[in-house]
Amino acid sequence: MEDSLNPGVREHAALAGVPRSVLHIEGLAAREAIAVWQENIGVLYDVRLRNKVDDRFQFHAEAFHFGEVVLTSYRCTAQSFDRSRARIGRDGLDHITLQICLQGSHGRRDGGSDDAAGSGDLIVADLAQPQSTGTSDFDSLNLTMPRRLLAPLLKAPDEQNMRVISGKTPLVALLRNHLQGLYDGAPAMSRQDAEAVVGPTLELAAAAMNAAVTEENAASIRLALTGEIRRHVDAHIVDRGLTAETVAGSFGISTRKLYYLFEPYGGFSSYIQEERLRRCRAELVDPDRRQESIADIAERYGFSHRKSFIRAFRRSFDVTPREMRALAAEGRSLPAGYGEEQTMWHWIRKLR
Repeated sequence: MEDSLNPGVREHAALAGVPRSVLHIEGLAAREAIAVWQENIGVLYDVRLRNKVDDRFQFHAEAFHFGEVVLTSYRCTAQSFDRSRARIGRDGLDHITLQICLQGSHGRRDGGSDDAAGSGDLIVADLAQPQSTGTSDFDSLNLTMPRRLLAPLLKAPDEQNMRVISGKTPLVALLRNHLQGLYDGAPAMSRQDAEAVVGPTLELAAAAMNAAVTEENAASIRLALTGEIRRHVDAHIVDRGLTAETVAGSFGISTRKLYYLFEPYGGFSSYIQEERLRRCRAELVDPDRRQESIADIAERYGFSHRKSFIRAFRRSFDVTPREMRALAAEGRSLPAGYGEEQTMWHWIRKLR
């Protein structure tokens, strides 16, 4: 699907595969293009051009939404990026962005050349900490994720902001190649493919940042076990007896171990609730279930309190269950799991 939202700005959303969003300035004069760029990236940063405005200004941004992380590609004219303490307080973002510089440079405006990432290097941006950076004309790949996904894998999670790691480091080179492969392959991937690749990608990113592959980073056993547990949960999602204790017992592990395995998903209870909400959503938009009451669908998945169900559903999908059903009846149902907004900037804001 392709929607023309503004002159020169095109947004794409893949309903069956990995959602994709594209923003560019085709057909816009320089000043209009700059305004569009600043309006869009202004969701995250205060930005301004570093050189005089002229017809050479350009940008192209493309993103793929992998469910729990967003992979973006930026190509843009030299500019400055700022996140002040006031902005951080206003937007409350607690994300980490890993940027691979493909061409050009990006670094602290108050630093020297040694503080800037050049071609092939990795620079880390902690969106919960102040930043004041500048770029040359540059091209980059960027992986943005909630802190909760990456921080548990890092040796010093709060000391990464504006850290530059050389692209000559073998693990950074491996991460760079991996992200490029994800970006190139995303158009052909299913959502199941996208979900499966998030864990290994985070492990590789942590290994590159920790500068060593440890048992915790490798995590092949942990990933395999988590996958088995998730399949078990999927098969028993309507079971009222699906608790941390029963699941841990089924796999011969402690509840503490289970909670640790599901930290990347916001906790075991949160994972169960989100899965049940997704099942409710699927049934609400199913034409064959239009005669079934919303209360009965909610009850089947363990939501016995109407107001609590509506609050949880709206928090996940930005609409109430009744509104979701109405949209489906009109042929305007939303792409599963990603809410109503389909721009890369709002995808990043909604990562939790």
